[in-house]
Parts: sequence; C-alpha cells; structure tokens
Amino acid sequence: MKTRLFRVTTGLAAVYHFLLGMALLVLPAGAVGQVTRMFLGIELEFDAQLSLIGKFASSYILAFGIMLGLLCWSQVRLRALVVPALVLFGLRLVNKLVFLTTIEEAFGVARGRSLFALCSLAVIFGVMAWARPAGGDSPENA
Repeated sequence: MKTRLFRVTTGLAAVYHFLLGMALLVLPAGAVGQVTRMFLGIELEFDAQLSLIGKFASSYILAFGIMLGLLCWSQVRLRALVVPALVLFGLRLVNKLVFLTTIEEAFGVARGRSLFALCSLAVIFGVMAWARPAGGDSPENA
C-alpha cells in the first residue's frame, strides 16, 4: 500500500511539474499568462523580461518533473532522489506559509486557491515522507 501511495503521489506531482514546465518553456508569452492563471491562480502581465525569467524557471520545473517521474517509476533503485524532492516540497511549503498573504495580495490569488495549494503541498510532502522507500526494501522495481 505504501508503495502504491508513493507511486501515485510522485506520479501526479511529476505530471503537474512536467506539464507546467513544458508549457512555460514552449508557449508564447500570451499563452503563458493563461497557463499561470490556470495552474497557479496568478494574474501576471508578461513583458520580455518576465517571459525570459519564466523560460529559465521552466527548465527547473521541467527537470523536477522528470526527477519525480523517475522516482515514481523506480522508487527503490532511485530512493536517493527522495531527499531532494522532500527538501524542495518542504521549502515550498514553508515559503507558501510565510508569504501566503503577500502572494494573495500581489498576484490576486483567492484565499481558497492559496489554501488548496498549501494543503496540496502538505499532503505531497507528508505522503512522500511517510511512504518513502527504506534502505531494506526489496528492489521489486529496480
């Protein structure tokens, strides 16, 4: 059960990050505004500078999605990737907690959307931490 829960959680997070990263990387600035509104609930005005910063950030988002996908595919063999994933999700969770009101005011994000994102990060972090493969797990997916 823990293996399946870990696989579902990392798989969903992988798809989310992969799709968001690809969209930000390949779409034009106007479409990226729609994507950030849909995925993140953020209203952004894209100029040339912000578009370029988004392209740089998309590389990291895409790489994280690929890493989560690999972890979903082979969690025992690649269990060393769990710690960096937990660190990133943990930092994002703390960041969201600390800057919740600022994000809502600066980007026009609704409180419900912010709380949903906060709870989602907490669930992903919690499930990954609880269900992560241990060193003695059998390499059924190695």
